[in-house]
Amino acid sequence: MGITMTKKMEKKYIPLANYFEVALQQEITLSFSELENIMGQVLPNAAYLNKSWWKKTKPPLSHYLSWTNAGYYVIDVKLGTSVTFSRSQMKPTESSTSNNEESPSAYIIRGIEASDARSFIHLQEEIFQQTDFMYNVQNEVDLTVQQLRKNLAYWKQLKNRTILLCVLNGIFAGYAVIHGYKQSKARHVASVRLAVKEEHQQKGIGSALMNAVENWSKQRDISRLELTVMEHNNVALHLFTKLGFQQEGIRQNAIKLNDTYVNEYSLSKIL
Repeated sequence: MGITMTKKMEKKYIPLANYFEVALQQEITLSFSELENIMGQVLPNAAYLNKSWWKKTKPPLSHYLSWTNAGYYVIDVKLGTSVTFSRSQMKPTESSTSNNEESPSAYIIRGIEASDARSFIHLQEEIFQQTDFMYNVQNEVDLTVQQLRKNLAYWKQLKNRTILLCVLNGIFAGYAVIHGYKQSKARHVASVRLAVKEEHQQKGIGSALMNAVENWSKQRDISRLELTVMEHNNVALHLFTKLGFQQEGIRQNAIKLNDTYVNEYSLSKIL
């Protein structure tokens, strides 16, 4: 996701600007922790001490551009707790003009935390019940909360593995697992697994997660992404092809579904 900025803003606020660019809600309340998760770093002290920091709309400060460029303005500040943003009109998008009866929503994409372990495991279980396109990945799916938290701590040490979560209206809607290799000659390579809950598909969440995957990877000198897709998963194949992934090969009879063998495509993208 990229944003066209009419004025220059500090680099650290660009992730926040990207969030507001795709937001569809007329009014959004974000906690301070959610704001910092979006930015990937802590807010300045002034944001915790002065309501006026949030209300400013004039140079030399530029942080406000991250929401005003998208048509939002601050209507309420609870210092250290939350900030409420509003705009007078909804931004028209494909999803807001479709036949989908569900109200448009804004989502957050952020890295997983140890406190998310139980909810993430539940998310995986839900998605596995909804689709045959995913299968048990050894040592990754059948994890306890304690085991997952231990893995996450280890991944932080490696610095080339993580899970990115999509949070929609306060619930987990999808995720992307980035699994970088440990070998020194392959530390520029990472495998990716993407999953979105059935009821939240066709909303751009898959594309947003993959864009976040690419941004996260580039920041860690990962220049090659790899993934596999079952040959009859046309939705996933269309998505990854649209995002620039190229097919490298076919794994014959790689998967067995209901006594039927299924081929699997290997895809990659050079960043």
